[in-house]
Amino acid sequence: MRRVRKYQSRDFVDYVATLEKTRDWKRHTTSELQARLEKLKRREQVWLAEVETRAVGFMILSPRKDDSLEIEWLDVHPGFQRSGLGTLLVNKAARIVKAKKMLALSMHFPETNKTALGFATKNGFVVFERVKDFYGNKKDALHLRKMIL
Repeated sequence: MRRVRKYQSRDFVDYVATLEKTRDWKRHTTSELQARLEKLKRREQVWLAEVETRAVGFMILSPRKDDSLEIEWLDVHPGFQRSGLGTLLVNKAARIVKAKKMLALSMHFPETNKTALGFATKNGFVVFERVKDFYGNKKDALHLRKMIL
């Protein structure tokens, strides 16, 4: 069974396991993630994609000042990528945007991440901004938007 549900503290170990597989994740930053998840503003949300009872995809959503909702973080465990779980999470975010009567869903990532760009465009996002030096060291970001009607 596959489903999307809200993150719970019991999902933390699965979240870290996914990050260790998808990012250059250092063990000492696990405490940073835990602190962020505990201090999320009430307006931010963490959702996860679950297969059977295992949490394998994670998404952090945050409202923006331009009446859109930002996917700040989206990760799917490599063993479950290209199985539609990322799209399930994006579709959940789009339903939240619609329910809140917001205008758009947005996301950003390094401009060199062609995999993320392919995923985003496949899911209806278009590039609307290039943010210079977003990640420091002259690493630019692409900011993408999907209009929700």
